[in-house]
Amino acid sequence: MPASPAHPRSVRVMPFVVATVAVWMFSAAAHAQASSAAQSWPLPQPAPMPPPIAAPRDTPYPGTLRLRVDATDTARGLFRVTETLPVTPGRRLTLLFPQWLPGDHGPTGQLDGLAGLKVQAGKRVLAWTRDAVQVAAFHIDIPAGVTSIDVHFQFLGATEPRVGPVVATSTMMDLQWHNLVLYPAGHYARRITCVASVKLPPAWEFASPLTVAQREGDEVRFQPVTLDTLVDSPVIAGRHFKRILLSEDPVPVHVNIVADDAASLEPPPGFVQGHQALVQQAYRLFGSRHFDQYDLLVWLADGFGPSYFEHLRSGENAVPADYFTTWKDRPEQRGRLAHGFVHSWNGLFRRPAEMWTPDFNTPERDSLLWVFEGLTSYWQDVLTTRAGLWTREDALEDLAATAAAMANRPGRRWRPLRDATNDAIVQRRKPLSWKGWQRDMFDAYSEGQLIWLEADTLIRERSGGRKSLDDFARAFFGVRPGSQVTMTYTLEDIVTTLNAIQPHDWAGFFRSRIDETHDAPPLEGITRGGYALTWSEQPTDAVRRAEAASGNVDLGDSLGMTLAKDGKVLRVEWERPAFEVGLLPGAVVTAVNGSPYDAQRLKDAVKATAHQEPLRLSWRQGTATRSALIPWDEGLRYPRLRRVEGTPALLDEILAPRD
Repeated sequence: MPASPAHPRSVRVMPFVVATVAVWMFSAAAHAQASSAAQSWPLPQPAPMPPPIAAPRDTPYPGTLRLRVDATDTARGLFRVTETLPVTPGRRLTLLFPQWLPGDHGPTGQLDGLAGLKVQAGKRVLAWTRDAVQVAAFHIDIPAGVTSIDVHFQFLGATEPRVGPVVATSTMMDLQWHNLVLYPAGHYARRITCVASVKLPPAWEFASPLTVAQREGDEVRFQPVTLDTLVDSPVIAGRHFKRILLSEDPVPVHVNIVADDAASLEPPPGFVQGHQALVQQAYRLFGSRHFDQYDLLVWLADGFGPSYFEHLRSGENAVPADYFTTWKDRPEQRGRLAHGFVHSWNGLFRRPAEMWTPDFNTPERDSLLWVFEGLTSYWQDVLTTRAGLWTREDALEDLAATAAAMANRPGRRWRPLRDATNDAIVQRRKPLSWKGWQRDMFDAYSEGQLIWLEADTLIRERSGGRKSLDDFARAFFGVRPGSQVTMTYTLEDIVTTLNAIQPHDWAGFFRSRIDETHDAPPLEGITRGGYALTWSEQPTDAVRRAEAASGNVDLGDSLGMTLAKDGKVLRVEWERPAFEVGLLPGAVVTAVNGSPYDAQRLKDAVKATAHQEPLRLSWRQGTATRSALIPWDEGLRYPRLRRVEGTPALLDEILAPRD
């Protein structure tokens, strides 16, 4: 009988099935053997961590740290340091390079500038090792019989801004002690006594909050101070130097100026009188002071220094070389010195408890950055206006720009302000592609300023004009007159003081604004102050001046982008029209409605969108080219504050000078 049609296929399939099963069984067995073998080998374990570095204790370091700085090689930004300190024989000494600096809000110490480290006991060279975890710590095993060591090193300052802050040139210097000291671990900074001296370039003049013990030629020795005071007392020096007395009652306040040439030292009309008024308006606001002298330190140079650094008895201010010559035409620059001056009260005398640390290597926490910087920014602008350095119109323009920036922060929908205060640590002040969505630490300045404006107007409204945030300033910062001992504060302290001035749910007020996310911009203070944020097709004077100086085109409040003069896109705002069509920072706009890019042509085309004229941009991104219609029909937009008639002009009252 012939086989059925299925029979031959079954016969052919069977060898394949058998082979597949055999392979599977072999693979399973091999896997089981491999797993068994793997389990027989030891699994990796973490290597032991090095011994912890001694935590700072409130005990004195035995003896005095003597610090000698040769600062004569300013052209190369080179500081040569010799440090002598007493030590305990037969013990390990750990020296720390400062990393956490008051007012910088993150671990910004320039450890990479330390070079040439050499440790000696007499002529004997001692070995040092860097801690493998805390890399700003250096360990030295002190031999028996050794009671003192010399530590030699250089600090290599940046020679150009792209490398880092430039703190020395052939004509000027900003001597910052935190770059020039290695201090012993295990002690509070206030319990380490230092005697510092510096050798200046020939014929240079200088100023510092430190008291001079002796000067011989170009060598200056200062009186003993604690390490925390030393780090808080920079030295300004220069070939061309000018010192101007602003006030001597109740204590001396000076402005100290260095420049690249003698002709640039002469301040413009209004500079001295304005800063004299600033000092007096600050005294009237806070009701006391916490310094025995104060020095405003000003470096006139392009590409020099940090923009500012605040201290209890001084403030560092590096300003453009044309700061004096453009004084009349650029009022937005005139308030720069006020920020550091206000910080003497808020930030240095009174400091958030989580920001105060016992030494310069203990991390700080920045949850009250919106007070430390936001309230300071608020008083900076108020005092600048009360002192006459700004007109009321200057202040309103600046506040309108701040309000518009916060109105263009979609990141407030997902990220509360409290979390943004961490960004000095998270982002390390790096440029951001999408700042409006990501947010950064500087939102604590701007949004914090608007929150404090709201608090001020709320107090004024609820008290019928009898109380204001000025009363809070005196009650909170005016305590312990003359004391230079830091007094810490918490949010609860702020709430308690505010309630004593004007009862309100201040805890809930701050909680809702700091801890919660928001869709609407924080404009309640402007509204209660008698103004409204509006838009104009005409740029403010400040925008005109900035565009003229830089050549940039600011369309941030219309298309949501800023361009360089050559059409390169510098910034794109999240969810704005430029963002929606795919424009990115770094792209180059090549055409506007089919015609070659030109800044004025682009502005004219944006303006025409208000009359239903289409706007098409073409651009190049790398090697790719694109073109798109821009979804925008509101023309040019620049922020303004408009007075709302029939409402109390509280904002005008806030900006008025105090008698």
